[in-house]
Amino acid sequence: MVSLVFLGLAIVCALVSRILLLIAAIDISAWWALGVFLPFGPLFFRLNYPEQPRNSYLFRVGTLLCIFGFVAMRPGLNFSPRGSHRTTSFAPQAKQTVGYAIEKPVTSKEPNPSAAPTLTPDQRRATNGKELERLHGVAEQLKLRKRDLLHSDTEGNRLYAIDLASYNDALAKATAEKNALASAK
Repeated sequence: MVSLVFLGLAIVCALVSRILLLIAAIDISAWWALGVFLPFGPLFFRLNYPEQPRNSYLFRVGTLLCIFGFVAMRPGLNFSPRGSHRTTSFAPQAKQTVGYAIEKPVTSKEPNPSAAPTLTPDQRRATNGKELERLHGVAEQLKLRKRDLLHSDTEGNRLYAIDLASYNDALAKATAEKNALASAK
């Protein structure tokens, strides 16, 4: 919000500076008044008559300072093609291939990762409890995102729907695991 104040002040200072420059050009001649509106016209006018536009100098400096303030306050403008919405960390990541299309992926010399040791029921309950706690935090984040989401933000709503579906899937799996562990007692 502060950055927009700086932007507004910069626009006002630039307009006042241009009006004062126009008044100084009118004092010289009507041709200079028209020339101020041409590209590089203000520059040539200031070079030819350096004393006339002195009263607009403070407003030109003010314009530069306000633009610097606008940039320094980091406005909420986002020029990235994906928008400012980020997906949460629980969304499944697609496995990306390494290398070029004609290369074959390098096989790992490590033992088979699918032969992981099975967990005891107590370890499974602890893991499931941690997962449910994490999902509770994700639910709070999703509630906050939904609260702040505008109806007109179609890309943000689409990303929110994807994250919500991923959350619901993860919650369904964690709840099914919890129910399976409860019935195994």
